[in-house]
Amino acid sequence: MKNKTLRVLRVALACVLMAAIMASGALAASYSARVNANTKVYKAPQKSSASTKAPKNMKVTLKATSAGWGKITYKDRTGYIPIKYLTLTDPLKSYVVVKSTVYKKPGSDKLGTLKVGQVVYVIGVNGRYARLGNKSGAVLGYVKAANLSRNKSATTTSKSDSDTSSSLASVPEKLRSTTTSPSVSKIEYAIYVAQNLIGTPYAENSNPPETFDCAKFTLWCYDKAQSGTMKDSSKNQGYDERYDKVGYGDLKRGDLVCFNTISTDDDESDHVGIYIGDGYFIHASSAGGKVMVSQMVSGSSDYYKRNFSWGRRIFK
Repeated sequence: MKNKTLRVLRVALACVLMAAIMASGALAASYSARVNANTKVYKAPQKSSASTKAPKNMKVTLKATSAGWGKITYKDRTGYIPIKYLTLTDPLKSYVVVKSTVYKKPGSDKLGTLKVGQVVYVIGVNGRYARLGNKSGAVLGYVKAANLSRNKSATTTSKSDSDTSSSLASVPEKLRSTTTSPSVSKIEYAIYVAQNLIGTPYAENSNPPETFDCAKFTLWCYDKAQSGTMKDSSKNQGYDERYDKVGYGDLKRGDLVCFNTISTDDDESDHVGIYIGDGYFIHASSAGGKVMVSQMVSGSSDYYKRNFSWGRRIFK
């Protein structure tokens, strides 16, 4: 981050920890907010429900949050709006509990670093990233919401985000992708998207990008690199003959990996992930409860290698 911006952050600015609010599915109190872009208010928390226009800067009251949606009241009405379109009128004070990277956009274009104990303010949330801003609502950057707390004492037991199992540190350095442009390499961009979602919660009824199941995760990552690439279930992805089937010994970086994790059915593609090389892959794990990196063989366990069915060459 530029020195001037860092100086401003240290003195008076930044963001509220909306992740803690979102995790509970309900707010302890109502919060005044405004709509930050022209969008819609929905009758129910799903885009297929009836909707009305919500113009930019419309004032609302945020009553509760759940799975990326905010329940709001406005003009004596109640409705739902994606939380990313809401900016808090009065940012809530929070503390950095893990040394954290600040990004210009969620997960990309690094601006600088926030130190443990630094006071910040959250003005909103985009997926798993807290939106940092000043008291006038101007956006200064984005940081992983899980690295913040409204409790100052949480800073005493913190460690760098590079030391956590849900961070990029779980990807071997030589396998990490730093490609931020899909025009450079579709494979590398898909992996870049995947590795920046590490730590995102798993949910069977997922709501990307706030939560993922295994197939929604692979669909999301591949689709960012090439729109319309994937189907929407692990079975359909695994049996999609548009893509060449590859064996274990022929796997290449960027391949879809398919596993037979349910032995009581005829479906040999119950679980999917993205192979990143050297026996590592990224997937949304129900057992792990989040997007994570796993190995085909790890220590004395060869679970994934034993249950590997085949791969699919998504990008040639």
